[in-house]
Amino acid sequence: MKTRSSLILLTLLLATALPAAAQSLDWTMVGSAGVSDNGNPLFAVAGPAVYVPSNAIETLEFRYPVTNTYGSATSKQPGWTTFSMTYADNSSTAGSVVANLMEVDSCASTERQICSITSADGDGSTACDTCSLNTTIDFSSHSYYVYVTITKTDLPADPRLFELAIY
Repeated sequence: MKTRSSLILLTLLLATALPAAAQSLDWTMVGSAGVSDNGNPLFAVAGPAVYVPSNAIETLEFRYPVTNTYGSATSKQPGWTTFSMTYADNSSTAGSVVANLMEVDSCASTERQICSITSADGDGSTACDTCSLNTTIDFSSHSYYVYVTITKTDLPADPRLFELAIY
């Protein structure tokens, strides 16, 4: 009987602790998991990265649905304040990665950009840039997605998207 009571107590503690632990979850998505927006098969993936193949010149468009990782039963307004993008950009003129966090009104279907990040020209090393959110994320009245373009206008360029996050 004592073992059974202990097991019930442990189950109840876990049942209340797990939702509390979920409150600290942020939203993340690897670049290779995006949905191609323009139906273009000219993209490549390697691990978490998505990019234009080395022998192609192209602009790729991807969408990444943002989900409420807090869980609607816990909160429809996660305390996220920062949007980030991990990328590589080795060209000052021939390549870029742009990520726009979009908010869609649930009833009117109107959308607006609430944060935007454009890759900084670099040497191809992995970099992480952030954007501070100027509005509260509210899943009770809005849906969210990240719209990404990866542009390559010359063959030496090699822009890549590795990860997106909201925290």
